[in-house]
Amino acid sequence: MTSFRPAPSDLVRLKTPLGQLFPGTPTETMPKLKVIVQQSKPSKVTTVGDVVSRETLAAGIQVGLRIVDQMTLRKRISPVEIKAERTYRVKNPAGVITSEAWDTIREALKDREAVIFVDGEEDLLAIPAVLESPDNALVVYGQPSEGLVVVTVSPQTKSDVRKIMNRMTKE
Repeated sequence: MTSFRPAPSDLVRLKTPLGQLFPGTPTETMPKLKVIVQQSKPSKVTTVGDVVSRETLAAGIQVGLRIVDQMTLRKRISPVEIKAERTYRVKNPAGVITSEAWDTIREALKDREAVIFVDGEEDLLAIPAVLESPDNALVVYGQPSEGLVVVTVSPQTKSDVRKIMNRMTKE
């Protein structure tokens, strides 16, 4: 199975938000996200990560795709009860993006409502989520101990993310 590993020079870049950072706890960030969704009427909303997936569910925010690994800050958490029309399971080891995970994200984005359970780690999967999403979609993920990152998909964000992707090593 092919996987992509970020270039060492991009590891720091990947720790900085790919989109707009909304600092604060879920109690503070979810109402803001709700307003963004209402105002921008995104073509699709994808959440990457357990906390953001659980909190959007609790806040009643319509999400088309949730990507979870049932871990938070490397600790196993009690499974998030997520009901969706389609459920996928993929293996994606820490620190890489597998072609299986990438293909599954591409496929799941076609569904009205889907969840991908990742055996491994979902941290880098915001990258294929941005690249495979239609323009004006939102990709939302948590920035550990800081808040919520909202990426509005556009030709510009795709171009920025593709540059990171092009520097990755194929294994």
